Amino acid sequence: MPRYASSPSSWDSEVDSPPLTPLTPSPPSYSHGPAPGPSRILPIELLSEIFLLCVDHRMDVRNTIQIPLLLSSICSRWRDAAINNPLLWSRLYIALRGVGSASTSTSTSKHNNNKKEKDKCAGLVDAWLARSGACPLTIYVFWEEGPFADTHVVLEKLMAHSERWKTMFFYLPYRAFRAFAAVRNRLPMLTELSLGTDDDVSLPLPSGSASPSYFDMFEIAPRLRSLECVNFSPTILRFPWAQLEEIPLVSGNIADCLDILHRGSRLSKISVIFVEGGPAPSIGVGQHPRINHTHLTSLTIMSPPWNEIIDLGPLFPHLTLPRLESLTLCNLHSPRTFGAESQFTQFLARLHGLRTLHLRKTALPDDQLVEGLKHLTSLTSLIVLSSAPGGGRSTRAGAGDGDGEADLTVTRYLLEALTRNFFSSSPADGMLLPHLRKLELTVSAAAARELDVFIDMLQSRLRGDDFKGDKLSGAHLTEDDEGLARLEHVKVRPAVELDAEFLIRLIELRDYGLDVEVEVEDVAPAEEYE
Repeated sequence: MPRYASSPSSWDSEVDSPPLTPLTPSPPSYSHGPAPGPSRILPIELLSEIFLLCVDHRMDVRNTIQIPLLLSSICSRWRDAAINNPLLWSRLYIALRGVGSASTSTSTSKHNNNKKEKDKCAGLVDAWLARSGACPLTIYVFWEEGPFADTHVVLEKLMAHSERWKTMFFYLPYRAFRAFAAVRNRLPMLTELSLGTDDDVSLPLPSGSASPSYFDMFEIAPRLRSLECVNFSPTILRFPWAQLEEIPLVSGNIADCLDILHRGSRLSKISVIFVEGGPAPSIGVGQHPRINHTHLTSLTIMSPPWNEIIDLGPLFPHLTLPRLESLTLCNLHSPRTFGAESQFTQFLARLHGLRTLHLRKTALPDDQLVEGLKHLTSLTSLIVLSSAPGGGRSTRAGAGDGDGEADLTVTRYLLEALTRNFFSSSPADGMLLPHLRKLELTVSAAAARELDVFIDMLQSRLRGDDFKGDKLSGAHLTEDDEGLARLEHVKVRPAVELDAEFLIRLIELRDYGLDVEVEVEDVAPAEEYE
């Protein structure tokens, strides 16, 4: 999940200055009547619809606060159109600042500033809640600056309108989570919920609590379909797991993942950041020795940037996902994750319907990847973005050309394996990824030296029986011809600066109908890695 935008430096109420620059307008003068020009003759209803087009979907200060205030400060006619448009005020992005009591303030001046800030935030929220009428609410709340407390006046005001919550994101200190008890059984419209807390805060059970079921404030939410938990495991709280369809992001360990998949029998998408690895705890394995999830279609497995060597090998033997269509693995640098005991290849062999495989910065060796790809006959899109130099050695002899260069998953062996007829003389018998249409690869210094192999691989996936020599006649192989698909799109992500010959030969493939894309970034010259 993308991180939130920067916090606002101030908010503007009707009695304050106009919105922050560069949106600062001239002070309105309502005594002059409606604005001149075509807007005078537009029906007020049409003007209101135009105002909705002035904001985009992004949840930030500009689109949820500044633009609505700007539109309401031009003239009396625009103000009427804006103020009476509930949808314009139904979204709010707000960052709370530490608001302490007098006893927690270090000085009277600081206490007064805190009180002024609190009153300003409260006034802003009151205005948005009033102007939004009965519209469903989409609100992002961030409280990251102390001092912290068990609740906040802004939270209390929002909770008083919880019946209108539709899409809500709360990033709060852990101690403030208890305040959500006020919304229990008052969430009839809640569809999407995101909860987050500081990743340095431990999450103990409340004193006197015998089990995590103590936290049941979100247990009754009949329309909840999407749940997100940032920096803590959702198993601490109680949710209506059986009705959830999507978990865009969740933190946890192997046992948490298995538990969530077991409870969320209707989940179609889940992304997990594993904060712990190693052997699956006995409670997780004992309760759920095997997960056969028949609804899941998209799975993303990641490790946090500060710990990319988490061992997730024990996870794969417990997963069977017959309907999975998209699998993404990111930042998995532990060799044990893809070792023999992890049964990763066997896991891939059980993904009979997989169509997209995305490997980003993983320690998966080239030969294991090839072995796994043999089972993925339905795959249409393959993305392999290798780790940066310094991450692991190939298990294939000669993959690094003996120059001491760190292996990247995209090696000569992988390129040759992807070349048509590598495993068999018959185009349809034993060919790797017969339905591949889209391919995205990292090109390292080692791969850049394999120009002929790289181009041959691409050409082999364009040609039919009429391919002669180095030319394509134009009558290309389709899925109707021996069940093979033709490569349609290739994207190259250079890790080094590619020479002119590589680029020319790559671009020439456009003449044969291949959509070629080369990512342009600041990269080091190839000779620096040789």
